[in-house]
Amino acid sequence: MIGIARRGLSLLFSFIMIVVLGTRTTLAQAPTMPTCVSSAELVRQMEEMQRELAYLRQRDAQREAWESSIVERLPQVGVLTDTVSYSFQESKSESNETQTKDTGTSPCPCYPVRCHGFCSCQCPLKEAPCIECPRVSTLNPYFNMHVFGAFKLDMLFSGARPISPGTPFFLSPDSARGLSQDTVDIHARQSTLGAAFTGPQIGCFQSGGLIAAMFYNDNVLADQYGILPLQAWGELKNEDWRFAAGLQFDVFNPGAPTVLPFSALCASGNTGNAWRGQLRLERFVHPRKDVQWTIQTALSEPITSTIDPDFRISEDNGWPNIEGRIALGLGKLEGAGLAAKRPFEMGVSGIVGQIRTTPLAPDNRVVANVWGAGADARWKINDCFGLAGEVYTGQTLGTYNGAILQTINLDTLQGIRSSGGWLEGFFYWTPCLHSHVGYGIDDPIDRDVADSAGSLGRTRNETYFSNLIWDVTSTFRVGFEFTWRETSYKTLLDNEGAGFHTQVQWTF
Repeated sequence: MIGIARRGLSLLFSFIMIVVLGTRTTLAQAPTMPTCVSSAELVRQMEEMQRELAYLRQRDAQREAWESSIVERLPQVGVLTDTVSYSFQESKSESNETQTKDTGTSPCPCYPVRCHGFCSCQCPLKEAPCIECPRVSTLNPYFNMHVFGAFKLDMLFSGARPISPGTPFFLSPDSARGLSQDTVDIHARQSTLGAAFTGPQIGCFQSGGLIAAMFYNDNVLADQYGILPLQAWGELKNEDWRFAAGLQFDVFNPGAPTVLPFSALCASGNTGNAWRGQLRLERFVHPRKDVQWTIQTALSEPITSTIDPDFRISEDNGWPNIEGRIALGLGKLEGAGLAAKRPFEMGVSGIVGQIRTTPLAPDNRVVANVWGAGADARWKINDCFGLAGEVYTGQTLGTYNGAILQTINLDTLQGIRSSGGWLEGFFYWTPCLHSHVGYGIDDPIDRDVADSAGSLGRTRNETYFSNLIWDVTSTFRVGFEFTWRETSYKTLLDNEGAGFHTQVQWTF
C-alpha cells in the first residue's frame, strides 16, 4: 500500500509540474492566451514541437548534403587540399602556434585565419552576402555576379562609302566614273552582354572580374554578326594597388570621344582602345583625398587582329609589348565602378615592342620596332561644359588603331610612322540632354605608306562630328550624330562625304 501511495504521489507531482511548466510556456509565447490550459492542449503543443524539430533536422541534413556537393564540384587547381600530407601540416602547426604565442602576432597579418598553422587559401572564407532579388546565383558561393548589357539599334546613312558601312573608320577611294556611293546600314551589332564578379577578400585585396562581349564578328571590318569578346579579366584590388590579368583595353592612350559608332574615331587620331591579352599592375597614390596619382604598367599581346585582317601577316618577335602610363586626377571622384572619373584628369603614356613579318622568301624577314608616345586629358570645367582629347606619335601602331589602321608598308614590310589626335567639347543642355562636338585626324608619313594600288595606302584621314544624345530615362537613350569624313590615298582617288547616324539604346 505504501508503494502504491508513493507511486500515486509521484504521478500527481509530475502532472502538476507539467501543468505549471506548460502554463508558463504558454504565457511566455502568447501572453493574451487564457491561463487555464488543458492537458490535451499541452500534449498537442508538444507534438507540434516534435514535428517542427524533426522538420528542422531534415532541412539541416539537406543543407549539409548540398554544401558537400558544392565543395566536391569546386576547382582544386592552385589551392592546398587535404590530400597534402597531414602529418607534415601537423608538425608545422605546432611551430607556428609556438611562434604566435611567443610574438603575440599572427603569421598572417593581412589574412589571420589559419589552417593547421598555415595561411592557406583552403581556410574557411566568409561567403559573399546575399543581395536583394533579382540576383544570379553562382556555383562558387564566394562570388556575387551582376549581369548587365545593352540592346542597341544603329541606323547609318552615308554619302560616301565608309569602310565598313556599319562601323565607319575611313572612306573607300572615290569612284573614277562618278558612280553613286550612298550606303545605308541598320544593325544591332553594338548590343552588349556582360557580367561583373565580386569575390572574397584574398589577403589585403578584394577579388573580382569582368566579362563583356558584343555581337560583332571577330573581324570588325567584315560587318557581320558574331561574338566579339571585349573584356575577360580577373583582378585583385585595394585602395593602393591593382593586379589584373586577362583580356583588357590598352594602357596606352585609354581615352575615347563620346560618339555613336563603335569605331570611336579609331583611324582618325584615337589610338589605344584596342583589347588584348594583358598582365597589368597599377599603383594608386593619394597625397590628399581629392588628388590621385595613377601609375600603370603592362605586358601585352603584340598582335591583335580584331580590326584589320592584314595584321595577320605579321607576328610577335618572341617577347611582349610593354605599356606604361602615369596620370594625375584632381577633384572629387564622380560616378562608380569603371565609369568613375575626377573633374580633371591628365596622363602620359608610352609603348615599346617589336613585330616581324616573314614573306614567302624566308631570307626577307623584316623586324619592325613598335613604339609610341601619347598624352590624354579630360577637364570638366563646370556642370555644363568640358573638354577632352588625346595626341600621339609613333611607329607600327596599326594594331593600336593608329596610322589609319596600317601597321607596316606592304611593299617593304617596314613599320609606318604616324601622328594624330582628337579633341572634343561636351555641353550638357540639361542633365539628360547633352551634345558632343569634335575633330580627329590621323596622318601617317607619306613616304612610309605603300605605293602599290592593291595596298590601299592611306596618307590622311579626318573626321568632324557633332551629336545630340537624349537620356530619356536611366535605361533608355536616343542619339543623333552628323559626321564629315575626308580620306586621302597615295595612289588612288581621295574621297569625302557626310554621314548620319541614329541610335536607340536600352540598358539593363
